[in-house]
Amino acid sequence: MIAQKVKVLLLVSVLAVLPLNLALPSDLCPPLSKAQWIITRISKGTFTVKSLKPLKPFNACQINTNEGETFFLSADGKKIIEGMLLNVPTPKLSERDYKIIKSNVLFYAGKGKKLLLIATNPLCEACRAHRKEIKDFLSKYRIGFIPVGFKREEELAAIDAFCRRKGLKDFFNVPKRWKLCDSGKLKVWTVEDVFKKYGITGTPVFIFPDGTMKLGVEEVLNSVK
Repeated sequence: MIAQKVKVLLLVSVLAVLPLNLALPSDLCPPLSKAQWIITRISKGTFTVKSLKPLKPFNACQINTNEGETFFLSADGKKIIEGMLLNVPTPKLSERDYKIIKSNVLFYAGKGKKLLLIATNPLCEACRAHRKEIKDFLSKYRIGFIPVGFKREEELAAIDAFCRRKGLKDFFNVPKRWKLCDSGKLKVWTVEDVFKKYGITGTPVFIFPDGTMKLGVEEVLNSVK
């Protein structure tokens, strides 16, 4: 959970007050003098521009000042954001939590040598929609399936999977009535508690051997190619 200390200082059309020849160049940052002209108008002359840095991933220009304040100017020159950009760390389970998750694998499938854990449930819409992709993973990975659910019905479906001792062939089958047992409840609740510590409240969750986690099938596709 990362505190985002970025606040919108002013959503104002800079281009509306700038001559046409002051529009931002293709390298995302204007000349220093023009950046100063923009900041002066926004901050009423409080800050002195020190340096500029193009930020291609955000299509913006980072403006640093002598006073230590940082601004981010959008490439179209229409928005200014004051604050700081924080790198989003890769979510990763601790060694202890990884062991807890792995100990609650219901079954393994796949012919690959590398291990991949998938936390999901029979009602997981993303998993049902991407069965083909998950099936493709089986040729590259040895996959451990861990039933878990955060919505009420998904949680019951996960418990049912444990209690019925489901396998790959019937994992996504949905019975007319849930089979609930204490051992299944304990396993699902244990897995839920671990994931919630990391802010995860949805499925599927893919866990790699080093504890790195990916949430959602689409996010993990590039990671397992």
